[in-house]
Amino acid sequence: MFDKILKTTFRVPLLFKSQTQSTNMDTKEMVRNGEPVPFMVLAKQQLASYGQYGRRWVGNIVGNLYLSYALKITNPLQNHLTIFTQYVAVELCEMLSNKFFIDVKTKWPNDILIQSKKIGGLLLEVIRSDSGITSAVLGIGINMLETPKIDNSPYPISCLQESVSVKLNFDDVLIDIIHALIEIVERFEMINPGNFYEKWRSFDCMYGKNVTLERQNSQIFSN
Repeated sequence: MFDKILKTTFRVPLLFKSQTQSTNMDTKEMVRNGEPVPFMVLAKQQLASYGQYGRRWVGNIVGNLYLSYALKITNPLQNHLTIFTQYVAVELCEMLSNKFFIDVKTKWPNDILIQSKKIGGLLLEVIRSDSGITSAVLGIGINMLETPKIDNSPYPISCLQESVSVKLNFDDVLIDIIHALIEIVERFEMINPGNFYEKWRSFDCMYGKNVTLERQNSQIFSN
């Protein structure tokens, strides 16, 4: 496991850590210390995973994906930053659906689900300097081979392996995901928001359903 990945050349430099607290924290520190962007940080094991609003995500299981992607803020990304995470989630859902012939959905704003069970999520964090927002870090976590045990989870948790009919080769699948991710980010430079929203609806697990949006225990939207 990881041997083939470390021998693979990607168009974006990939830095590997056997163990870390958080690939997002590492990546942000490296950007602030002058590491040339873009680059990616991949961890075999992550001890202090976190997601949206600082929620804890179990990352100490070997055999799942813990990856952070340092991005330069270009004009297209700056102009459409609010939809970038959703865009990547939708494109990853399409890639996994086509590869494994399964129905992978996204749940706004950043979750990836199979059969209403969460298998992963994305987290975008911007890095500010005196000149404004200059870079960003996109963190991606996907349960590939193992389902972590999470206490008090608001909905069921699963992993990719539980939903496919073949035994996954971790290195091969991860290599495909990294190659796809690089292409997805590059395609965002030419995004047409109107076309994206049409595609997003087809992968949105909540489209057409009644939803309630809450923030800090207060209801702010319902339909």
